[in-house]
Amino acid sequence: MARAHALRSPVRRSRGMGLIDILIGMVIGLIGMIIVFQAFSVFEGQKRTTTAANDAQEAGLMALGLIERDLRMGGYGFFSANLLACSQLRWRRGAANETLDPFMPAQIVDGATNGPDTLRVSYSTSPFGATPSTLLQPFGGTVASLVVDNPARTGGNTSAAYRVGDQIVVGNAFSTLPCTRLQVSGIDNALIGQGVIAIGVAPTADAPHNPGAGDLTNLLPAGGYLARTAAPTTITNFGAFRRVEYRVVPDAVRGGALVTLDLNPLPGVAAADVVLADGVMTLQAQYGISANANDQSISNWVNASAAPWITPGIAEVGRIKAIRVAVVARSQLPERDNVQTLDIPCVNGSGTNANGPCAWRDTAGAPAPIIDLTGNAEWRRYRYRVYETIVPLRNVMWQSF
Repeated sequence: MARAHALRSPVRRSRGMGLIDILIGMVIGLIGMIIVFQAFSVFEGQKRTTTAANDAQEAGLMALGLIERDLRMGGYGFFSANLLACSQLRWRRGAANETLDPFMPAQIVDGATNGPDTLRVSYSTSPFGATPSTLLQPFGGTVASLVVDNPARTGGNTSAAYRVGDQIVVGNAFSTLPCTRLQVSGIDNALIGQGVIAIGVAPTADAPHNPGAGDLTNLLPAGGYLARTAAPTTITNFGAFRRVEYRVVPDAVRGGALVTLDLNPLPGVAAADVVLADGVMTLQAQYGISANANDQSISNWVNASAAPWITPGIAEVGRIKAIRVAVVARSQLPERDNVQTLDIPCVNGSGTNANGPCAWRDTAGAPAPIIDLTGNAEWRRYRYRVYETIVPLRNVMWQSF
């Protein structure tokens, strides 16, 4: 009997797993799955945050870089004898449609109720923009040509300063007359050996910006432009004449977009917005002004929301030495929970701003603009980046008024 018992014992030890063993294995497996999914959720959240921050960074840096590039050129060709040629520009927008616009290197249009500002920049694209010609004969519009001095010429008897199709600005910095934008339709080089040329400004296929013969007089100020030695009228070559507007428009999917608009379109052609960067929520800008035009240091920062900075005149334009710009970019993917509630509210000279980040550090005397992102009810679920810079208007600072 003892021998039989010894033979049966190994059979009982090899029967396999029991129910309790299976349940314990399932519990261990479920715990492992929970750990794996928890780790995946954490890493996915980190990936989402990193990707969102990269999107905002790319959009913000691209937007700021494009704006800064134009601002550094702002005002090139605007000055004669260290004076601003005029404060207003008259030009032909369409058939029998003359427009009078501010003539400024950089203009800020303030956004209402803390909305995005609009920034407009203008400058000459011609290498001769800094060397204007002088009007030698009165120009009243009855004859569609301007007689000017022109010492610059090529190896032959051809003007080097002007080409057919170039846009020119006629103005007198010593008067209060507005400037006039015209376009070169032809050049008479008969007297170029004597330093004199006649610039045609008749409407042609190559010069569509010029008004017709009957409208040219209406485009000029009363009495036209005089030819004087002491206080000369100047003609500046602006080439393609870069006049561009930057602003932020709402976007239902991406929150907002920075767009640019050509302010110098062909007559009869409606200019269209061109999207430069997605995910840009707002653009805020301020003028950096000096105590007087001859002072090159910035004494204060001001918004374009009150006189005289809503529509600066000649005296004010000379005081604008720099533009401060802030661009707020947003991540494209929302977080699962609110992330902005963890941030410390922005406190600056304009008051506590709990509805968005700070534009820049400010003082009570020069408060920064308020950034309000509450247009989107879920704005707190997104991540934001603020990129700001100060761009000196070197073409203004180089003048001695």
